[in-house]
Amino acid sequence: MKLIPALDILDGKVVRLKQGDYNTATIYHEKPVDLAYYFADHGAERLHLVDLKGSKEGRICEGRLFTEIRRAVNIPCEIGGGVRGLDDFRYYFDNGFEQGRDFVMVGSLPFVDRNAFLRIVESFAKGLLITVDAWGNEVRHSGWLKESGYTVEALISELTGLGIDNYLVTQIKKDGMLEGPDYELYDALQAKFPAIKLIASGGVSSLADLEKLAARKLYGAIIGRAYYEGKITADMMREFRLSRA
Repeated sequence: MKLIPALDILDGKVVRLKQGDYNTATIYHEKPVDLAYYFADHGAERLHLVDLKGSKEGRICEGRLFTEIRRAVNIPCEIGGGVRGLDDFRYYFDNGFEQGRDFVMVGSLPFVDRNAFLRIVESFAKGLLITVDAWGNEVRHSGWLKESGYTVEALISELTGLGIDNYLVTQIKKDGMLEGPDYELYDALQAKFPAIKLIASGGVSSLADLEKLAARKLYGAIIGRAYYEGKITADMMREFRLSRA
């Protein structure tokens, strides 16, 4: 299982939100490029970069910063926030990101512009990572602010039918709360969709949580607030990875 440190960016700084509430933003680092390099230097296999303002406003706001980060590190990145069409995918894959190695995340687009989403699937399927943001078992979008009318299972079932197999599922109720992941949700998804590459996000608070997720044979897990508050260190992540090499 890949451990994927998260850099959630708001106004050029690394922050964390609690349960998706922008009013709860806590600044953890003011130099994202330096932090990304630090993670890469300590054995991170992949980085998770989120443009929080872009996610809320529906446009890319941190594109230049993300391309700067990608050029500073030699590991794959998954990037998202504000992606709304083919031009946004082209922006990243024309500026140092590699389809099949790096991924652009899409969460809101299937709901706000299905035609644009389908064009992306047709042209960039190998570089597409679907982010499913769940409040319980209900999917939300647009910065976790809007209800979609889909359950998590219904959405993944529909999208796997389009040939998409990379998913990052965030349990909003757990995100930033350090209360442990939603194991029941991931167990249900693994049982129903054994062929997908599933990344867990939300609630990781300890190495014990990572061990439990790894035992479920998930593709990856996002490390966020637990790192920024010292509960999981970069050295601990490196040792975890080496122990499973």
